[in-house]
Amino acid sequence: MEITLLISIILVALVVFVFLRDARATLIPVVAVPVSLVGTFAAMYAFGFTLDNLSLMALTIATGFVVDDAIVVMENISRHLSSGMRPIDAALQGAQEIGFTVLSISISLIAVFIPILMMGGIVGRLFRNLPSLFHRQSLSPWQYL
Repeated sequence: MEITLLISIILVALVVFVFLRDARATLIPVVAVPVSLVGTFAAMYAFGFTLDNLSLMALTIATGFVVDDAIVVMENISRHLSSGMRPIDAALQGAQEIGFTVLSISISLIAVFIPILMMGGIVGRLFRNLPSLFHRQSLSPWQYL
């Protein structure tokens, strides 16, 4: 399992690097994915979840959500940086401009999965481990500084 997790982090970094062509921007998902996974493992432990196939599938979906929204924020900040803005100004303005979009994407995804979250049994457990919007909107922009 550990090697698969490492391979997935490397693949995320490669894809981000290919599209953004910026080593500094590539570092953000390399940090964001492990931080999100550690936080999720802590929450799983606190709530008594076990690390079975369903939890691993939920972690895969949740990691995709985190990386997807972080890339949207990073791309907007990169656009501001390439126009000559200072990093702190680019991070603040980029996050402010894209904040509502990221929030609406997250709310839409949550709305889609709410019926599944309310289900009992195995299917409900599959979708209970979703990442927090806090990380995507608050920590991702500050990693540019």
